[in-house]
Amino acid sequence: MTILHTLFTSIAPFFILLGLLIFVHELGHFLVAKYFGVRVETFSLGFGKKILSYKRGDTTYCISMIPLGGYVKMYGDDPTADVPAEERKYAFLHKPVMQRVAVVLAGPLMNLFFAVLLFTVIAGIGEEMPGPYAGDVSESSRAYQAGFRSGDKLVAINGESMASWVHVRKKIEQSAGKSLEFTIERKSEPQPLKFETAIGVGENENIFASERQVGQIEGLNPESRSTLVGVKDPESPAAKGGITSLDLIVGINDQKIHYWRDLEPLLQQAVASGAPARIQVREVTLPESDKNNRTVTIDLASAGKTENIAASLGLEPAELYIYQLKKGSPADKAGVKSKDKVIRINGEEVQAWNDVLTRVKSFDPDRNKEGIEFTVLRDGQENSYNIVPEMTKLMTLKGQEERRYTIGIISGFMPATPESVLHRVSGPVNMLKQGVKDTVMWTEFVVMSLVRLVQGEVSAKNVGGVITIGRVASHSFAAGLSTFLKTMAIISINLFLLNLLPVPVLDGGHLLFYAIEVVKGNPLSMRKMELAQQIGLMLLMILMVFAFFNDITNLLNRW
Repeated sequence: MTILHTLFTSIAPFFILLGLLIFVHELGHFLVAKYFGVRVETFSLGFGKKILSYKRGDTTYCISMIPLGGYVKMYGDDPTADVPAEERKYAFLHKPVMQRVAVVLAGPLMNLFFAVLLFTVIAGIGEEMPGPYAGDVSESSRAYQAGFRSGDKLVAINGESMASWVHVRKKIEQSAGKSLEFTIERKSEPQPLKFETAIGVGENENIFASERQVGQIEGLNPESRSTLVGVKDPESPAAKGGITSLDLIVGINDQKIHYWRDLEPLLQQAVASGAPARIQVREVTLPESDKNNRTVTIDLASAGKTENIAASLGLEPAELYIYQLKKGSPADKAGVKSKDKVIRINGEEVQAWNDVLTRVKSFDPDRNKEGIEFTVLRDGQENSYNIVPEMTKLMTLKGQEERRYTIGIISGFMPATPESVLHRVSGPVNMLKQGVKDTVMWTEFVVMSLVRLVQGEVSAKNVGGVITIGRVASHSFAAGLSTFLKTMAIISINLFLLNLLPVPVLDGGHLLFYAIEVVKGNPLSMRKMELAQQIGLMLLMILMVFAFFNDITNLLNRW
């Protein structure tokens, strides 16, 4: 049963996704060819030896061994073959050039229409999105000065209801240089608040968007610090109660908690009750589940009426605690361990994880061959290690490759997942409008991805192949139906665009030949077409090998 479950969750999604997309693409060629009277000899999903086949009329429908594509074999598509005069009305190459264009174009267009259909279905069944809630708003930020506070719910902007943070962000980005009126719901206020603020201009974090500059309110985002804790003193009440570093606090006295900003108010309530606090915690490495939670009981009498009860219990944010070490990294070799707290670097105190990153990135091997002195706190004891950073190639969140010094450690800073909402569109017309809108948006995204790739702003190492598609299919399938359908829709858009590239062998290459035929009044010579096909096949093979190499490299790096 375990093996069957693994096969279903890991392999089946890949074949379902790829099979449907191939079927839809080839169905486009097939239907338009039949419409124009072309005799279709074979409709195959996959290449190579036929596994299953069924013949009806002139067409053999089959599933072939290699599931990495498909084809529609049409009568008379070989320019070197002789076609009897009485059979030419069924032959593909003897059809008018615009009919041939329609047959070739139908495959990519079906992928586009299929994406519209999938996004329409997603709009109807609903999609989980981050809710319209502000995250942690720093007092020094522009957002705080404008009137926003941590946890605010952004109900409406200029009277327009905001269903999710996606809608909030889009509205702000489209309003650079303008003023917007925000309607806010705040826990401490019985009535909604309204205030107006000017929208600034900043660099677009989404490098795949066409706009480089968009509207922004500095400091307003959905990110919040989680309740992942560090416990530096083994003699503190928290440690004696059973809480350890890198535990995630999930509840206090049966009240669930997700954000660090809510920790102190709940502890204050527990102190006011006069009873010991029952704190539910979970190791951060364990899946979210009640069975993985454990309850520790701590007497809060010792906390008294301090302003920071969490600190008096020995709890602090886990930002400077080491969550994970890369095996064989400089830090691992030096003796640093998970749950160590970085307190000093070269004798200087560190206050935030950015201090650690900055010191490591600025390492100069010519000036300091012995490395950097890291002082960490472990079980209440200080330990110092000399660590020599190594130059590493890293992929940034923006898809760019960066070379910098690293030591192989990951911070315990873990943002909390924003509260999600189910966004659903009602009515078939509205669903279709949303489907078209999302298809246009993701088509622009894919086009700009290719543009940024050509411009060199995105690393070519982001190009993935079959293994990447399989991994993405498996993960999206596990995440739910809407996520899986969305993944399928985005890949379908990719197929639409990639097949239109003017590369011989692809549909776009055939369209290029027909365009030349329309301009010249006659087809290209056999010799020129054969040469172009050979070049196109070579380019395609190089791309496939490169994508496969990236897949293998990414897998090795993950291990």
